Amino acid sequence: MLGQRIKALRNDANMTQQELAEGIISRTYLSLIEQNTVYPSMNVLKKLSERLNCTLEDFTLEDSDKSVSLLSIKKEIKWAENQVIVSNFSKLPHFLEQHYENLNTLSKEEQAVTLWINASYLFHQASYEESEDYALRAKAIAETFKDVTLHLRCLELLGQIQFKKDKKDEAISYLNEANKIAIFENVVSTDRVSILTYLAQFYSRIGEYYVAINLSNEALDLNQKLNVHYKAIELENILGRSFRALKKRDESEYHFNRAVMYCELSEINFDYIGSISNLALLLNELKRYDEAYQLIKNANDLLDKHQFKHPFAKYIRLHFAEILINKGELNAAMGILDEYAEQDETGYGFELVGDVLYKRKDYDNALKYYHKSLEGDDIPFYFIEALQKIAKIYELKGNYQKSNEYLKKCIKLYEEITPNMI
Repeated sequence: MLGQRIKALRNDANMTQQELAEGIISRTYLSLIEQNTVYPSMNVLKKLSERLNCTLEDFTLEDSDKSVSLLSIKKEIKWAENQVIVSNFSKLPHFLEQHYENLNTLSKEEQAVTLWINASYLFHQASYEESEDYALRAKAIAETFKDVTLHLRCLELLGQIQFKKDKKDEAISYLNEANKIAIFENVVSTDRVSILTYLAQFYSRIGEYYVAINLSNEALDLNQKLNVHYKAIELENILGRSFRALKKRDESEYHFNRAVMYCELSEINFDYIGSISNLALLLNELKRYDEAYQLIKNANDLLDKHQFKHPFAKYIRLHFAEILINKGELNAAMGILDEYAEQDETGYGFELVGDVLYKRKDYDNALKYYHKSLEGDDIPFYFIEALQKIAKIYELKGNYQKSNEYLKKCIKLYEEITPNMI
């Protein structure tokens, strides 16, 4: 009966008759409705459904001890959505096992959110193909809504998926689409900050540093308007890396220090280790080796102590090796490289092995490792230095023709990437 169903939904919502009725009807009239003595108008039912955060269809469902009420399911969906927003994925498996996205009684909004939750969890599990399927299904529904929030989140997730699949152009295309929608709809929220952050990160990763800097500053300006520091650590590190790549080292140091400062406001996590490692590398570049050594040693000690499982953990080790090389501690550096160079798909580890061999004047083997580093999966910008090192060795060996050949390759590569960087 309708009255019993309204009462059940009210109890599920933990509301009194007075709380539900206030401003809509009298408490006495609600009591009569729940007793099935009177039948309310459609206008009253609509207002009651809004107060109960349910649909009119929910009032027609039979209440059963064997099934979870639709209102409870709606609460679970909202709870799961919040877990994704705060990146708390460990609590989601039980929710996902319910497959609420297949319920016909859910609204389109709830179906889309549930699909997005599935997509986000699968992305976290590195199941990128499945994640993309769910994200596209969620996007197809969400793009019909007046509120663009979920549509933006779907586009952002699809951008992340494509970048993980090494489809960088598609990734940036999704994020640019999201940013255009956010601008058109005048979205001023952390959702837009997130989109700008990923755009900046991706542009930085492909060597377009000026674009990355502009996007990062735009995100920080938006944070200031919102009076928040959303993704501030990521943004400061993007700025630090971009300015470092452009040889603007004062600006780079400023932003790396800000990233460390933000990290120190909370408990020690991998962001803190990564941030002090970034600062250490910059100081190493500035030949401030003792300062760099203290920072990178602290980063590695913290990594040992807390045992963070992170895909970038190996780079903290490799950064330590690079700084040890510049301090002349070649045996200690080689001990690290023996363990971690093979794990690095970018070629950075092999370049460091080449550096050790170069300092030992083992030029033939140094050449071998520098060439191996050029086979890595890294952005072209970082191969320029390896090409210069190869040219230098050929010069030392008296092979000026080969040296000239690699210097030309270096110039050609620089000319190819410069338009993108500007």
